[in-house]
Amino acid sequence: MSKDSKVYNIQLQIDSQMKHIRLLGGALRGIGAELELTNDQIGQLELILVEAVTNVIEHAYEYKTGNQIQVKVECDPDNTIKMIISDRGKSMPDSLQGKLKADRLSLPEPELLPESGWGMGLIQMLSDSFHYERNNEQNYWHIMKCLA
Repeated sequence: MSKDSKVYNIQLQIDSQMKHIRLLGGALRGIGAELELTNDQIGQLELILVEAVTNVIEHAYEYKTGNQIQVKVECDPDNTIKMIISDRGKSMPDSLQGKLKADRLSLPEPELLPESGWGMGLIQMLSDSFHYERNNEQNYWHIMKCLA
């Protein structure tokens, strides 16, 4: 971020359709440009957000449209980007929640799982902090990326 860092707080809401994910990516690229982030930093943030929202559509809503996904992006002057993704879909299975809390997930072997199973491990690998919680019938994904 530039020396005269600014604080940004943007909130977006999309319907649970894959085609709407590109709107979130566009908003994030706009924030990144305003903050003078590198293309690599913007790309990592966009990948994190796209993977997280894709997981919500795929697993929490099981590809059913007409459900809302809220995304909040906060950019702090301490060179930290915080993203909170929330939905009212199905909760994450307890077995996967335990894996998230126990340790960082590893990416699958490419030859064993070429098209799926990458999302959560990739999010954890690219972010500095990533956790999930369920509160009042709502899922919350908290993701933090330090850019310093």
